Amino acid sequence: MPRDHDVLVELAAVTDADVRLDLIERAWDELVRIAASVQSGQCTAVQALTRFGAAAKGQPVYAAGVHLGRLFRTIFLIDYFTISAFRHEMQHALNRGEAVHTVQRAIHYGKIPVELTRHDASLAAVSPALTLLSNAVMAWNTLHMQRALDAIEAIGGEAMRAEDLRKIAPTHLEGINLRGTFEFPIARYAHRLLPNAATALVQPVRHQQAG
Repeated sequence: MPRDHDVLVELAAVTDADVRLDLIERAWDELVRIAASVQSGQCTAVQALTRFGAAAKGQPVYAAGVHLGRLFRTIFLIDYFTISAFRHEMQHALNRGEAVHTVQRAIHYGKIPVELTRHDASLAAVSPALTLLSNAVMAWNTLHMQRALDAIEAIGGEAMRAEDLRKIAPTHLEGINLRGTFEFPIARYAHRLLPNAATALVQPVRHQQAG
């Protein structure tokens, strides 16, 4: 909360009145300039955070950003705890994001070797590849989910409700074979692997051919 603001007694134990509005006001023009640069594409959000993040400690714009962030976080927490619809929507979005991570973990189930983590180029190669594969899985699911939806609507004669559609997502893995299909020519090598069993199998075949 901003300083000099009254706080309810019930909330005093979980409230810090340490937001300085004066610091935000002094560096407001600089904050607007940074936001405009990011929004217009003059720099990326990562570049802005690198330039004005921890490396800018001690500068007025850094202090203003810290206190502005605390103020935004306060507003967010108030909305989250007092507006149930907003809270449910946030939880829904978090669940969707975690579902995507589950798909990615299923595809890349191992750990990245230590020697690769030391090179940015290696990590840059792994990340887009994983994104491409996970997007391919979700695209395949989306295609077949749409076909199923069209069939259901054709049979029922009416469109599904939007509130029902938003509850489904193309992140299920039940219909995806992530490891491929392995075929081993056992019959070709059966006489070496299981000679007794191979002989027992060959004899009935010969009897059938003779008959």
